Amino acid sequence: MTTAGDRGPEAPALPRCPGAGETAARVRAGRESAVTACRAALQRIAGTESVIRAWCHLDGAAAEERAQAIDAAGPQGALAGVPVAVKDIIDTADMPTENGTPLDAGRRPETDATVVRRLREAGALVLGKTATTELACGAAGPTRNPHAPARTPGGSSSGSAATVAAGGVPLALGTQTAGSVVRPATFCGAWGMKPSFGAIPRTGVTRLSRTLDHVGVFAGSAADVALGIDAISGDDGLDQASTGRAPTRLAAALALPLGRPRLALIREPAWEEVEPGAAAAYEVAAAVLGAEPIVLGPDCAAAAAVHRGIMQREIAHAFAPWWERDDADTLSDTVRGHVLAGREIDADAYLDLLDAADDMRRALACALRPYDAALTPAAPGAAPEGLDFTGSRAQTMFWTLLGVPAVNVPVLELGGLPLGLQVVGAFGADATVLRAAAWCALRLQEAHR
Repeated sequence: MTTAGDRGPEAPALPRCPGAGETAARVRAGRESAVTACRAALQRIAGTESVIRAWCHLDGAAAEERAQAIDAAGPQGALAGVPVAVKDIIDTADMPTENGTPLDAGRRPETDATVVRRLREAGALVLGKTATTELACGAAGPTRNPHAPARTPGGSSSGSAATVAAGGVPLALGTQTAGSVVRPATFCGAWGMKPSFGAIPRTGVTRLSRTLDHVGVFAGSAADVALGIDAISGDDGLDQASTGRAPTRLAAALALPLGRPRLALIREPAWEEVEPGAAAAYEVAAAVLGAEPIVLGPDCAAAAAVHRGIMQREIAHAFAPWWERDDADTLSDTVRGHVLAGREIDADAYLDLLDAADDMRRALACALRPYDAALTPAAPGAAPEGLDFTGSRAQTMFWTLLGVPAVNVPVLELGGLPLGLQVVGAFGADATVLRAAAWCALRLQEAHR
């Protein structure tokens, strides 16, 4: 924990990182090689990593060998030669996946996760693995906020958000079970999107919660978010949540002219925790964007308790392989607390929680019918001081519980630090929500000139 007398290291100068689409276009056209893109990424990372500490596995020589193989094969694909970071709960066959816990030190999966295989098929260079909190829900890792190293980058996808925001790579994968894409994206000042539940298969991703886990993407722009999600989405025949889901076409949707969306402003379910300065920034943004305040009603009042109960009951089940080990007492207090709480929830109570979540989904679907998307806080304020607490999930867990698309738009600030605006929408309306988010960014940028 950083104390008042210990400001921690100074924020490093953050280099500009070429966008994923920009890099892929140059590589496909032969104006740049994957090796050149790899070396440039490694150089950018080297300039900040001693402070940011976003990576838990980064082997420059091995990465360059993979880049050489891409060049030798003839670079092609939507992500040709693009350096990509992968959260360390997502399996990679050619490098460790240690889940942020000492219990999995040295773990080497036999196969790539579906999303990693698809990245490679799209021509991407998987550069390395990024730091996560323990098992994506426990003790915080070493990563620092690129804009204020004495503050948290958020979690659990800490390293992925931080390296994108620090200019290391243009694209990174994360996961969200409560707020682990949107929250670190807002604290670090990156674009981040959690698409609708099931849009991206989770095969080869360490499970926390079968009904809440999502894979998401961090990037420097809405266009790069779209490229990343398009490359990894769609049914893989293995994750039941993705059964029948076609790959997204977000990049094609963003290529169309952006019209003014019909926007709602939703303050529920935890507006009371939003700090005054952040609340004022959100209200001003909503006014500039012409968002109409709406109220979801009493069905959504218990969202936090419902989300927490479902998550903990499912974590208790999913974490049995670690819990039953002889060295399970080395798990962090946070992980142990989730498991112990989940084991106290019986089958009837768990099914009641699932029913309550269904009621909330129906309430939101009804409330959003007149709108294309809704604005809501991404966090109660800027990144908190210290590294032990990764920030409140109260502004994000509701949209995770309901499985709807959520995007962090990094256009606001508070006290010189990033403050994200969250754009959400109806289940399955991922393209509409991302288009609305892109329009909001452009409109707010115009208003600030």
